[in-house]
Amino acid sequence: MPSSVKILVVGDIIGKGARNAFINYLPTLKEKYNYDIIIINAENTTHGRGLNYKHYKEYEKNNIDVMTMGNHVLDCQEIFNYIDKTNNLVVPGNINYKAEVFNNHKQCCIEFKGQTIKVINLIGTFNNKKEFDIVDPLKYFDDIYAEDDQSIYVIDYHAELTLEKNLLGYYVDGRASLIYGTHTHVQTADERILPNKTAYITDVGMCGSIDSVIGYDYQSFIDKIKKGSSTCVSLRTPIVLNGLLAEIDLDNKQAKCITRINGIIKK
Repeated sequence: MPSSVKILVVGDIIGKGARNAFINYLPTLKEKYNYDIIIINAENTTHGRGLNYKHYKEYEKNNIDVMTMGNHVLDCQEIFNYIDKTNNLVVPGNINYKAEVFNNHKQCCIEFKGQTIKVINLIGTFNNKKEFDIVDPLKYFDDIYAEDDQSIYVIDYHAELTLEKNLLGYYVDGRASLIYGTHTHVQTADERILPNKTAYITDVGMCGSIDSVIGYDYQSFIDKIKKGSSTCVSLRTPIVLNGLLAEIDLDNKQAKCITRINGIIKK
C-alpha cells in the first residue's frame, strides 16, 4: 500500500473568542481526524487584524505546524520584530513589500516520510490592499515549480473572487496536491478532486462567531456603513470551525480524498 499524508486545514481564525475556542478544541480535532500536519490561516488572529508574537507563540505551543497569512499581514507591525525567529509562519509569496524581511518566509518545508511538503501562501490580485505590489500568482507558482517539481505543494490562496480561485485551481492542477481558498471567511460547498488529481475548495471558511459579518460584530459593520466608524471582532457564541481534511499519496503526489469540515466548537 502506498503511504500518504493527512493534512488538516483550518480557515481564518477571527479574534480572541475563536482563537481560544480553537485551541481548546485541538485535542478533539486530533482525535477525530488523526491528521499528520495541521495548517491554519492566522492573519485575523489578533483583534481580527494580523498576528502578534504572543498569539504566534500560543499556536506554536499547541503544535500548529504551519501558519499562513494574507492581506492583513502588515496590520500588526509586531510581525517585523519576531518573524525571523520563526520557521513555520508563511507570508504571501507574491508580494514585494519589504522583500528583505519576508524573503525567508514565503514557504514552509516539512519533511514527512522522506518527502518534502511545501506550503505556500499566495494573494489574489482583485480588491486587495495597495501598500504592496502583487506579483501575478500564476507566474509566481510557475517560477517556484520550475525550481522544484519534486515536492508536494500545498497552496493557501488568499483571494477575493471565486473566479480567480477557480482559475488558479485548474492552473496548478496536477502540479500542486492541494489548493484551498481563504479570505472571504464563508465556506463553499465545492470541495472536490480536479481532473489531474489536485484537491480543491474555493474557500475553506473561518473559525469565528456564526452571528457575525465574516467574524466581525454585525452592529459595528452596520455603523461603519452608516457612520464610517471602525469594526470589531464578534465575541458572540456559537463559534463555528470550518476546515478540510485532505489525504495525499506520497508516491505520486496525487490527492486521494478531500473532506469538508464544518461544526460548532463552542455553544
